[in-house]
Amino acid sequence: MSRWKKVIRGILGMGLTFGALGGALFSLLAVVSAVFFPGAEDELGFMIIAGTVWGALIGTSFSTILAIAARGRSLDQLSYSRVASVGVVGGLLLAAIIVGSTWGDWPNGGAIVPFSVLPLLGAGGGMASLLVARRAERALRSGEEPGSLLEG
Repeated sequence: MSRWKKVIRGILGMGLTFGALGGALFSLLAVVSAVFFPGAEDELGFMIIAGTVWGALIGTSFSTILAIAARGRSLDQLSYSRVASVGVVGGLLLAAIIVGSTWGDWPNGGAIVPFSVLPLLGAGGGMASLLVARRAERALRSGEEPGSLLEG
């Protein structure tokens, strides 16, 4: 497989992973808000869909920026601060797109929510992704053969 096919596969995989995690996180937030704020049940579906879409968009933007910024570097050469800053940039870009496309629809001060939440989600997701990738790389380097999906 060529390098660019691997990069595109990684970008799409990261988008799907962040989307699933965003959907799970916002599902939890939706349940908690329904318990503590009666009447919020009307927005539960929207919160879950929005979390999934935002997570997928943050994941694809994060991995695209990281693929460009860290080209030629291995996982050991990437620092958590660099990866977190790439996640913040991805979250800020997504927030700018969301707020810019619907500027007149935001209530007073409401546009600060995407500019505060999405960069934090991007930074946290980026650091968690690097942590998981480093652990997976160490496990594969240890000499043990990875298990097959067809086993057992």
